[in-house]
Amino acid sequence: MRQLPNFISILRTALAIWLAFYVLHYTENQGVLIQAFWLTWFVIILDWVDGLAARALKVESLFGAFFDIACDRIIELVYISLFVVLKWIPFWVLIVFLVRGILVDGIRGFASKEGKTAFGKTSMMETKIGHFLTSSRFTRAPYGTIKAVAFAFMFLAQSLFPQYLGLEMFLIYLMTFFCVIRGVPVLIEGRRFF
Repeated sequence: MRQLPNFISILRTALAIWLAFYVLHYTENQGVLIQAFWLTWFVIILDWVDGLAARALKVESLFGAFFDIACDRIIELVYISLFVVLKWIPFWVLIVFLVRGILVDGIRGFASKEGKTAFGKTSMMETKIGHFLTSSRFTRAPYGTIKAVAFAFMFLAQSLFPQYLGLEMFLIYLMTFFCVIRGVPVLIEGRRFF
């Protein structure tokens, strides 16, 4: 039972990777894109479930927090890469997420050597604005929601509702904006770890 949250993280990551290959293979199949919409919501719900399980079982750990973030990063990059390969979104969006992820996670790696974490009581963020932008539920929840809606509804917009592709692209750009805004404080405050 102790490893259940990590198993759920592995499951959701594997499901997202499988889904990307499935969609790549059957891109023109409207039914597959609708299935991808629902499976994406399942992947998103599993992200919530793994955290809930860790708290309920009282098995929260530094490794679990790291592993959850790593799985989140893999999943977001799988979806963004899939959309780029299918030419549904511009390539530069992938570059922004890659660069931001590598820099932020690298800095967080240095911070972890000093016992600092990305979120929580031992957060590496020292300023109020830094904490607000990176760690508060006020910014984490909308960012996660925008990503979830953007990822899931991309499949519906491409299959059933092409009239909403403009709105979908707005969500993709808003998600990218949040990605950058939430990464900048880590880059600024992370200088002290070098």
